[in-house]
Amino acid sequence: MSSTYIVHKFGGSSVKDAVRLNAITPLITGDHPIVVVSAMDKTTNALQFALDAAKDKQAIDSIIDPIFNAHKTVIDTLLTGDAQTHLLDLLTHDIHNIKNILSTVAVVASYSEQIRDLVLSYGELWSAQILTAYLAQTKKAVFVDALDVIHTYIHQDTLAIDWAQSETQLQSYLTENPDAIMVIPGFTARDENGKRTILGRNGSDYSAAIIAKLVHARELIIWTDVDGVYSADPKRVPSAFVLDELSYEEALELAYFGAGVLHPKAIAPAIEDQIPILIRNSYNVDAKGTMIHQSIKPSNLPIRGISSIENIALINIEGAGMIGVSGFAAKLFGILQAKHISIILITQASSEHSICFAIPAVQSQEALNVLNEQLKFEIKEKIIERISCDEHCSILAVVGEGMIGTRGILAKLTQSLFNAHVNIRAIAQGSSERNISLVVASQEINRAMRAVHGGFYLSNKAISIGVIGSGLVGSSLLKQIEHTRKNLAENDGINLYVRGIANSKQMRLSDGILEPTDLDKFSDYIIAEDIPHAVIIDCTASDQIAARYLDWMKKGAHIITPNKRAGSGDFNYYQELKANAKNLGRHFLYETTVCAGLPVIKTLQDLIQTGDDVYSIEGTVSGTLGYIFHELSLGQPFSSVVKQAKALGYTEPDPRDDLSGMDVARKMVVLARELGFSTTLADVTVENLIPEALRECSVDEFMTRLPEFDHLMQTRVEAATKANEKFVYVGSIEANGTVRVAMKSYPLDHPFARLSGADNMLCFRTKRYDKQPLIIQGPGAGAEVTAAGIFADVLRLVSII
Repeated sequence: MSSTYIVHKFGGSSVKDAVRLNAITPLITGDHPIVVVSAMDKTTNALQFALDAAKDKQAIDSIIDPIFNAHKTVIDTLLTGDAQTHLLDLLTHDIHNIKNILSTVAVVASYSEQIRDLVLSYGELWSAQILTAYLAQTKKAVFVDALDVIHTYIHQDTLAIDWAQSETQLQSYLTENPDAIMVIPGFTARDENGKRTILGRNGSDYSAAIIAKLVHARELIIWTDVDGVYSADPKRVPSAFVLDELSYEEALELAYFGAGVLHPKAIAPAIEDQIPILIRNSYNVDAKGTMIHQSIKPSNLPIRGISSIENIALINIEGAGMIGVSGFAAKLFGILQAKHISIILITQASSEHSICFAIPAVQSQEALNVLNEQLKFEIKEKIIERISCDEHCSILAVVGEGMIGTRGILAKLTQSLFNAHVNIRAIAQGSSERNISLVVASQEINRAMRAVHGGFYLSNKAISIGVIGSGLVGSSLLKQIEHTRKNLAENDGINLYVRGIANSKQMRLSDGILEPTDLDKFSDYIIAEDIPHAVIIDCTASDQIAARYLDWMKKGAHIITPNKRAGSGDFNYYQELKANAKNLGRHFLYETTVCAGLPVIKTLQDLIQTGDDVYSIEGTVSGTLGYIFHELSLGQPFSSVVKQAKALGYTEPDPRDDLSGMDVARKMVVLARELGFSTTLADVTVENLIPEALRECSVDEFMTRLPEFDHLMQTRVEAATKANEKFVYVGSIEANGTVRVAMKSYPLDHPFARLSGADNMLCFRTKRYDKQPLIIQGPGAGAEVTAAGIFADVLRLVSII
């Protein structure tokens, strides 16, 4: 038997219509390709629905006719001439037979397994026949009914494969058609009585694996609509990623515990002959997929994947009379086996006082009834004290070869769930150490999967980022993060995940499109259970956004912001923010609220924390006003300078927002609170630079009439110039907490008088820096430097969490 065969299996989504059937034909590669196909998408479900409808004496034409029309459309689109006519005749004949069968089902109000198997197998037959005819237009292709090449029998209530007979039959077809592409319907086979049977729902994977084993295939490629096997369900765990490879045992465990890409039975036939199984995406052929084979490369990650089973019931049996009684477990499971109730997970206390097991929830009532009936003697005699059932459970399984012999896996697993506030109902681990399975409440399974995935796959330096405010500062920050993200991950193990961006009108989450801004939805998404940490970055000047910080902290987010509203607003709210940050283990970082990217807040905090006494702080902390006063010193009129600053974008759209002095006042309040004062804006003496007559008018009127008041500023500037001094706009904090914001003139040799452009400068006079003050100077405004300061806060946050 040649080892050059490659078996291709195409799932229902890959053959769902004419477009997809045309798209998969170039994928059928190899010297001797064999193709196994599923039914067209949702066909098998529709046939099952029709069976059940007929049994309930409901109309079935509305179910069967769309099936006929869908297949007829594909035939009409892909085929012409005799091939088209032949397949349409076959389809019409089959649909007629199905309707006759369903009519009989409706009369007797029931159907046998044989009838079910016959009806459900038509979908695969049709897709295989259509694909064969389409391929035959350009290549040599032959349809082979699985009924003729896969032979089965029943052994102890279990469907088994007659490998010898199947191989003989298949070899005959291969000998007769050595150069043809063989197309075989999946899901269906022949039973020992020569009748059509099925291999179980989603059994086409199993069919393909059987064929691969029979021909000793070089490779089995399973084509799906996803890029491979993921580390977890990406619909539940947004940070899940495609696994490059899995061992057979890992794939078997993941498939059994709900990884839907591959049927569990498909793996066993491949193991004996060491046939590699490649999972690929027929919709994205550039994706490499996941290779399942024996010789996997060592991984530094102890687990390969996380999967789950839904709709589980957990039955618990307790009783002191069970202690030391041999054979009780055998009796218990014998009772369930007689009713064909599948036990998925078992765990028992070492005291033997209790035993619990997980079964499909749909079988829970039947299990309770039979247990109460068959164990009524033990219940009456108090050997069993209670039998209880929780029907609302799920199983979470972590799988990986790297778990074998590795200490601390269970500790990390349970700690991840503890951190996510998930209660473990039951836990089991096989002696192979390749799988740990947990039972949790159904409503907690998504949170549990995300927490465990984050705990094992992401470093503790991984952080989910949400940015609110997409203006100049916000967009600059996003560019800086994107520019350095790869290097930070590779060199420092820092993983930055920007998962959401929002402004006042729209937001975009990383898994979606633009949508109206919903800050509750936004914060819930950013505070992700699969990423260890979350930060919301507020790049606005909004009171409404600042008012949400406390709620976001309580949900689990850290806060970083250049927005001065929280730091200089209501003092009680400020105190509550600081207290909750401390109590909740959150961080509230706001370095850029004063002088953009200059290290002002951090410097002040370091002085205080190292025991220095701060006597005073004085500074020019507005780049806008710094520019205006520098230009005034050069002899320009006040109105001209303001107009020029507005044109350059240095001022707000309404320059009065800067000239009022309130921005400087807010910054000084932030610093005063760092010193321990309960300062509010009402406590600050502010010199307003806006002429009183122009404070309430429109912006246009303000700009037009401002020259009328140039003489007021000019008189003061000229007086300072005659005295060899220069006016600057200064904020100051005295030792007693007094805060002032005003114009003030300084000798020309003073550091403030030497400032030019939009530079900021702060002077700290302290016990250590008394004779010569500590001075911080540099750009105090601008999108790039502000964004850099925010980014520095992000990295500071990563270093301390």
